[in-house]
Amino acid sequence: MDLFPFEQVREGQREFLEDARNAIRERSHLVAHAPTGIGKTAAALSAALEYAIENNKTVFFLTPKHTQHTIVVDTLKMIKRRYGIEFVMVDIIGKQWTCPHNVRDLDSREFNEFCRTMKKDERCKYYNNVRKRKLSKNAKSIIERIKKDTMHNEEISRLCSDNMLCPYEICVEVGKDSTVVVCDYFHMFSPPVRKAFMSKLNKTLNNAVLIIDEAHNLPDRIRKLLSHKLTEYSLKKATKEANFFGYEHLSDAFREMVKVFKNLGKGMQEEERLVKREEFMDSLRDNIDLDYGDLVETSRELGEEVLKIPNRHRSYSKTISRFLEKWRGEDMGYARILKREEITSLTYTCLDPSLSSTEIFKEVHSSIFMSGTLVPLSMYADVLDLQHGRTIMREYSSPFPKENRLTLLVPGVTTKYSKRSEFMYRKYANLIASIIRFIPGNAAVFFPSYRILETIRSGLSTLGHGKKILAERQDMKKEDRTQLYNQLVSSRKPGVLLLGVQAGSMSEGVDYANNILDGVIVVGLPLEIPNLEVKSLIEYYDFKFERGWDYGYIYPAMNRALQAAGRCIRSETDKGVIVLMDERFNWKNYSKCLPHDFEPTITEMPEKYIKRFFG
Repeated sequence: MDLFPFEQVREGQREFLEDARNAIRERSHLVAHAPTGIGKTAAALSAALEYAIENNKTVFFLTPKHTQHTIVVDTLKMIKRRYGIEFVMVDIIGKQWTCPHNVRDLDSREFNEFCRTMKKDERCKYYNNVRKRKLSKNAKSIIERIKKDTMHNEEISRLCSDNMLCPYEICVEVGKDSTVVVCDYFHMFSPPVRKAFMSKLNKTLNNAVLIIDEAHNLPDRIRKLLSHKLTEYSLKKATKEANFFGYEHLSDAFREMVKVFKNLGKGMQEEERLVKREEFMDSLRDNIDLDYGDLVETSRELGEEVLKIPNRHRSYSKTISRFLEKWRGEDMGYARILKREEITSLTYTCLDPSLSSTEIFKEVHSSIFMSGTLVPLSMYADVLDLQHGRTIMREYSSPFPKENRLTLLVPGVTTKYSKRSEFMYRKYANLIASIIRFIPGNAAVFFPSYRILETIRSGLSTLGHGKKILAERQDMKKEDRTQLYNQLVSSRKPGVLLLGVQAGSMSEGVDYANNILDGVIVVGLPLEIPNLEVKSLIEYYDFKFERGWDYGYIYPAMNRALQAAGRCIRSETDKGVIVLMDERFNWKNYSKCLPHDFEPTITEMPEKYIKRFFG
């Protein structure tokens, strides 16, 4: 079976497609830096689908955000229509986001507890209509309709809600017979979720081919999934729950835990410090009458009582029980940190994503990691613990015409902390104003932080550059970002200047199609604030790989900068200029993270090149 004949393959896609086919046949992992325009979604799906149909495997296409499912579902529709083959696929997003109950304000763990309690007590009519008895004729009819039609999850959710059925459970029924399951990272990389998810689907890892989209996000996302947090606020709320239900001994325990938090913070010179596992547990034993195990269990019991209240979706006692249970876990690969801010918190923070990924990539048939910013490739193979004998690493060149992109690197400026000054900020403002005068349409400037954005913005406002300034705000909601984007789209020459931050929603979550941007300026490097979590991560990677500063600090910052730079050229017809504005981009430790076809021209007079480029 050949779902993707070579005569239809664009430049760069042929090599990626063959590498994907070989990796799947050889039960290997392909780690692919594949720039925008290669058509990696279509190629990866075609290679995996060919093999899956012929060998009775299941393809799991994993994304970090459910908004990224759209292009996958549309590509699968195209494959079905063009090649006339029949296969079942299902688009599954987080249960919480399809739930007919009003639960959007819960965090994922709170929602899972709410959902479990509702099902256990048979109080969810949507679930009962699917699972309480044998599937009704109505449910079976809808399942068959979804199997036949390639549907986006939004369509499935509307269809199920109109028929009083749980969309998630219906999707699971469709998934049992699916050759392709489109889902989110957490379905596979959260251990308890994966166990339940795969069991419900009747699928196994050794029969699965994973396609991991935007794979540069995966290590951090796994670390977040495996991290846990307890706050003073949660303890005070749990105290009220205990009082209401008459758990007086537990109410006293929660109040004492607040005091333990305060005692752990006494004498702190900084806002945070490391806390040892036994230090916290010993403090609880010294101040609370309950045994640690009894405290965990009784908090869980109270939490279940709380969730039985009609329309009650959250239990703080349950949150405490879960945290205390996790706190008893291993030290290796974790940091335990007390933070004293507006609300004091204690975190059990995961440093090592391989604690989840190792098992998966040992068992899975094969996998394809793909992203437009997956350099250096070796870092991802290391931190996710991919078996070297099973791993293929490939860096592909951009298929777009080189003459359509001008890449410049401006030395003599930096956002390095020790060199920040009014003089440096004024220099940045003057350079940016000078550059954008020669960019005919819209331009975007992405900064390392909101504070630097606002500082340089005030300087830009006083300089004559001819463009209206639009700025991303830290507190922006989805509708605010949409409005900002629409203003950008509807602008006319001389265009507008968009100010955003690297790793923000405007630099990673938006696809600037149809040459909306004629230029992107990347100001500085978004290096993490060296707090205890970052320092712990550097120390851990130094211990494990002897690459602490690279893996824990420099490479992630360069990835965020490259994501911002990539907003400019989105198709083969786009034309634009990318300006890297920090001398560190030319330092060896940083420049080795640039894709091999980036090749910036170093100049202190970028205006000269830009004027010539746009004619």
